[in-house]
Amino acid sequence: MDSWLLELWAAPAALGFALLFNVPARSLLACCTLAVLGHALRKGVVDLGGDLVLGSLIGGMAIGFAAQWWAVRHRMIPTVYSICAAIPMVPGTPMYKAIQALLNIATLPQPSSTTAREMAQQLLVEAGTNGVKACMILMALTFGIAAPILFMPHRRD
Repeated sequence: MDSWLLELWAAPAALGFALLFNVPARSLLACCTLAVLGHALRKGVVDLGGDLVLGSLIGGMAIGFAAQWWAVRHRMIPTVYSICAAIPMVPGTPMYKAIQALLNIATLPQPSSTTAREMAQQLLVEAGTNGVKACMILMALTFGIAAPILFMPHRRD
């Protein structure tokens, strides 16, 4: 399957969360479209040699600005579009790997031997690396979604 076709799987995930959060039916297509847009931009940045955190920031900013634009046009709150669209970009794999490494530390035998200590240290480094990566991706998504609020002044008409 082509890699760009995989980006379309962001739409059902966004649709599921939009339905879970009782998003109005007229906004479902926008949520799905923004999810595919953000996911494709993140994938494009990673394919061009960028970091996953940078790709998440760019994808999140695209979702944030597009949600702001769409919300103004349809007289809705931008959060309706942006949160459901960004949820498929949540870093589940790094979070899972971090927790898995921590659980593997708990199942190691007593650290009396040097190999057990080395394995525990290696697992702890893996857990820390994946945990920090997941946190940075979440912060990038948060900043990206909030970028329109931070960069564009609010006008009172």
